[in-house]
Amino acid sequence: MPPKTFEKRVERLRELANEQGIDGFFATSESNMRYFTGFSALAIERLAAIVIPVNAMEPMLIVPKLEEEKAMKLSFFKDIRSYTDAEDPAKLVDKIIKELNLTKGTLGVESFLPFKFYKMLNEASLSLEVREASEVFQKLRRVKSTDEIDLMKEAARIVIKGIKDGIETIKAGTSELSVAFEIERKIKESGGESVPFCMVLSGENSALPHGSTSNREIKKGDAVVMDIGATYKGYYSDVTRTVFVGDADQKQRNVYDIVLRAQESTVKFVKPQVKACEVDETARKIIDKAGYGEFFTHRTGHGLGLEVHEEPYISQTNETKLEPGMTFTVEPGIYLTDKFGVRIEDNVAVTEEGRNVLTKLSKDLLIVQ
Repeated sequence: MPPKTFEKRVERLRELANEQGIDGFFATSESNMRYFTGFSALAIERLAAIVIPVNAMEPMLIVPKLEEEKAMKLSFFKDIRSYTDAEDPAKLVDKIIKELNLTKGTLGVESFLPFKFYKMLNEASLSLEVREASEVFQKLRRVKSTDEIDLMKEAARIVIKGIKDGIETIKAGTSELSVAFEIERKIKESGGESVPFCMVLSGENSALPHGSTSNREIKKGDAVVMDIGATYKGYYSDVTRTVFVGDADQKQRNVYDIVLRAQESTVKFVKPQVKACEVDETARKIIDKAGYGEFFTHRTGHGLGLEVHEEPYISQTNETKLEPGMTFTVEPGIYLTDKFGVRIEDNVAVTEEGRNVLTKLSKDLLIVQ
């Protein structure tokens, strides 16, 4: 993305900070690091972080020495501070907090900041107030730009290529894992950056919303649920399709039809100013009316972007009103324990007039031989 994009993001963060009485931000998550700099590193053992003061001083990127060269090539932040494995990063944090005049200020952090990094901030200054500020980051990131949505469209296109190859691989006697391997191979071959999850669940396993892909051999009469998440330039697509092997009995056809009607009706309901909980209710009412309400065991969807689960959550309790640029999944399902499950999932972006479905893949009932 162009430097101007990152400049605007930092400017907007500073505006929100002034409204909240925050003097600066400290973030270690890959998603927020990438959002503001274009570079990301996983902060688990070694500290990697962004520090964004609200005053006019330049924001900083802290990285281990082994990430420095990569950061210099990719990061919008040009003030990059590094440390070696022989050095204590806490000393660097202490120096930066003092340099940015934040020792007596309020520093906004993410809710899941690792404790050892939180401890570094506390030790940098006893008068520094560390405040949980996840909502500020979420407010910025939950509405996507056209550029971001374009990246998500490409991620969706790549995932769909993988699913299509997976469908061609499915047949009686093939294992779930072999289908998953084919899907992941195609995604990587097609330009996918990463495949954080690739669930292929057949037969009774398909009744587990978050089951584990196994060596189970797919059988004739099975439902096969493929739930695939992959990234392109950091942005996620998360797509699910359900197919049947050899044949589908009347109950399977009926359940599939209910889920399909719920999913399509919910997608059509999406538009600006409706509440996320109303979107969830649209799917739930159809499944409830059909007598399967107790078997729809999760929310209707979740936000997508630099994380696979982020705001807005399409749940029964979320009163957030949808805005143009919000992107999320619509994925109702029915799960009959020890029998089979059906889930259909698309990625949707809210537009000024309604919605744009980013996942262009048939949802007609499909029987593979």
